[in-house]
Amino acid sequence: MEEELLHPEEEQRENEVDEAAGIADEEIPDSDNGTGELAVVGREVESEADSGSQIDEAALKHVEHVRDLALNLYDATRPLHELNEGCRRVLAAAAMLVDAPIPSGRKRALRSARTIVEKSVSEEFTSDEESILVAIVALQNGIIKRKYITGLDLDPMQVRDVYTLLAIIRIAMGLDESRSQGTIITQVEPTKGKMWVVVDGPDAAIDAAAAQHNASLWENVGYPRIKILETSQAGKKLLPYPEPSETPGVESNDVMAEAGRKVLRYHFARMLSHEDGTRLGEDIENLHKMRVATRRMRAAFVVFDEAFETQTIKPYIKGLRATARALGRVRDLDVFLEKARIYIETLPETQQQEMTPLLQDWRAQREAARARMIDYFDSEDFQDFKRKFNIFLSTTGAGARPVRKDIPRPHHVRDVAPVLIYDRLAEVRAFEPFLVDASIEILHALRIAMKKLRYTVEFFREVLGQEAASVIDEMKIMQDHLGDLNDAQVAAGSIQRFIDSWDIEQENLPISERQNPETIVSYLASRHAELHQLTVDFGEAWAHFNRPEFRRNLAIAVAVL
Repeated sequence: MEEELLHPEEEQRENEVDEAAGIADEEIPDSDNGTGELAVVGREVESEADSGSQIDEAALKHVEHVRDLALNLYDATRPLHELNEGCRRVLAAAAMLVDAPIPSGRKRALRSARTIVEKSVSEEFTSDEESILVAIVALQNGIIKRKYITGLDLDPMQVRDVYTLLAIIRIAMGLDESRSQGTIITQVEPTKGKMWVVVDGPDAAIDAAAAQHNASLWENVGYPRIKILETSQAGKKLLPYPEPSETPGVESNDVMAEAGRKVLRYHFARMLSHEDGTRLGEDIENLHKMRVATRRMRAAFVVFDEAFETQTIKPYIKGLRATARALGRVRDLDVFLEKARIYIETLPETQQQEMTPLLQDWRAQREAARARMIDYFDSEDFQDFKRKFNIFLSTTGAGARPVRKDIPRPHHVRDVAPVLIYDRLAEVRAFEPFLVDASIEILHALRIAMKKLRYTVEFFREVLGQEAASVIDEMKIMQDHLGDLNDAQVAAGSIQRFIDSWDIEQENLPISERQNPETIVSYLASRHAELHQLTVDFGEAWAHFNRPEFRRNLAIAVAVL
C-alpha cells in the first residue's frame, strides 16, 4: 500500500515533490553497469556495484563538509521540523553517503542502499531509523520514485521525515557545489513564512546559487520559502540585531531624529534579548520586560514623532502594536494568577481548593494566549517587522524629516527636549480640576498621561541634571499606584465574567454536583475592596506628586540644557 507524504488526496502534490527531489518519473529497469567509490563512515565499504576502495581525501572532505552544513541547517530549523536527536544522527550518517554508488532500478537500489548502510555505518540505529536512512540513501541520487520506498514499511510521518532530511542534505550539497569546503553558514533565520540562510566564503556565489536551486524539495515538502544570500546581499536585508547596551547614548547636540533612533534601538535590543525567554515561558519576567520594551518604543515614537516622516514610521508603529497585543493578554493573565496565588496563601487550607475553577479558567486562557503569541513570533509578519525595523534603526537619516537650512527651527535635543517635557507635565497637571470626583476612566487617562511624562524624561535622562533620577522615582510611585488601580479593576471584571459564566454552567449540572462559589465571590469582593482603597488613597498620592519640590527638581534637571 502506497504511503502518502503530506496530502493523500492530491496526486499532483506527490509529483511536485518527486520532481523537486529530482526523482525519475518512470521506473528504470533492473540493470546496473555503474561502478563507483563510496564515502564511508570510518571504514571501507563494498557495494553491489563495485568492491570499492577508500575514498580519496578530497572527496572525504567534501562529504564531511556537507555533513557539517546539514547538521547546522538541521539545528537551526528545529522550530520548523521538530525532529528528534535520532533523526539528527540519521542525517549525519546519510550526509556521509551522498556519493554512494546506487544502481538503477527499484529492487537493486533499495537492496544496495541497505547493504551500504549495513556495511558503512557503525553507529547503532533503531529499525525505524535504519529504514529512514536506507530510504534517504536510495533516494538522494534520484534513482527511484517515492512510492517505491513503501516496501520499507514507513508510516506517513516517517516518509515525511525522509523527505525533510533529504531536503536538508540537498541544500547542504549545493552549499559545497564548488567542492572547496570554503562556504560556511553564518546565519539562519527560520519562520513559518520565509527562511533566510546567509553564507560566506570565496565561492559563496556559486554555492549559494546551487543551494537555492536545490531548495525546491524543502519548499515542496511544505516548509517555508527559502532564500539563500551571500553576506554582501544579506548586509542590505539581514543586518545583525543590536546587543543590549547600558544606555541609549543620547547627547544634547543630537538632532531629534537620531536621538529618537538611539532610544528606539536601545529598547529594541532589550525587546529582542527577552524573546527567547518569553518563548520558553519558564520565567514570566522575560515576557514582562519584553512587553515593557515594546511600550517604551511606542512611547518613543510619540515623543519623537515630529522628527520622522509619518509614512516611514507607520509600519513600525503597527508592528510594535501587534507585538504588544500578542504579549499583553499573556501578561495580564500572569498578573491575575500571581495576585490570586498571594490571596490563596491567606486562606485556610480547606478553602484554598475552592479557588481552583477560577485558576483553571485563567490558566486555560493563558495557554491559548501563549499559543497565539508563539504563532505570532513564528509568523512572517513578525520576522519581517524585526528585519525592516532593524535596518531603519541602523541607518542614519532613514525616515528623518528634512531640516530646512534657510529657516531657524529647533531640531536638536538641547532645544526641543525641555519643550516636550513641560508639554507632558502640562498634560498631567491639566487633570487636577477633575480629580476630586474622578471616575475610573479619568484615572485611567491620567495613568496614560503620567506614563508619557515619565517616558519622556527617561528618554532624555542622559542629558538632564542629576535631579532627573529622583524625579523619575517620584513619577514611578504615582504611575504604580494608578497601575495597581487599573489592574484591580481589570481583574475584578475578569472574575465577574467568570462567575457569570460559571453560574450558567452550574445550572446545567445535577444539584448534588454544584459547587459553592463563596470563595471566588469573596476574592471578587477583595479585589473590589482593593480598588476602593486605591481610589480613596489616590488623593494623598496625587498631593505628594504635585508638590512644589517635584516641579523644582524637574526644573533643575532640565535647566542644564
